[in-house]
Amino acid sequence: MKPKLAGDLRTQRRIFAMQCEVCKAMAHPLRLEIVERLGGAEVPAAALLAELGVSRAVLSKHMALLVQAGIAEQRRQGRQVFYALSHPDIRRACAIMRAVLYRRLERDRRLARALSRAG
Repeated sequence: MKPKLAGDLRTQRRIFAMQCEVCKAMAHPLRLEIVERLGGAEVPAAALLAELGVSRAVLSKHMALLVQAGIAEQRRQGRQVFYALSHPDIRRACAIMRAVLYRRLERDRRLARALSRAG
C-alpha cells in the first residue's frame, strides 16, 4: 500500500530525507538483528546482551543510534534499561526487505546451478 504524502514536493523530499536517515541508522547487521530481537515487545538490555553476545559498550553505541533515529525507544526502571521499537511497522518493513533478498538469493542460486549444468 502506497502511503499518501500530504502536500507539496517539499514535503515529499523531506520525507525521503527522513527515510534516508532511518536507513543509515539501520545500515549495520547488528542493528538489524537488534530490530528483529525487539520484535513487538519491550526487552531488557541485559537480555539483549545475553542474546547478541556483545559487550555493554557495543550494545549501548548501537542502541543510541537506533534511539536517536527514532527507530527504538528506551525506558529506565531503577538500574534496568528496557528497549522497544518505536513502531511495529519498522519490523515489518525489515521483514519485507529480507523476503525480497531471500528471493534474490534463491534466484541467484538457480542461475548458478543452471550455468554449472550448461558449462
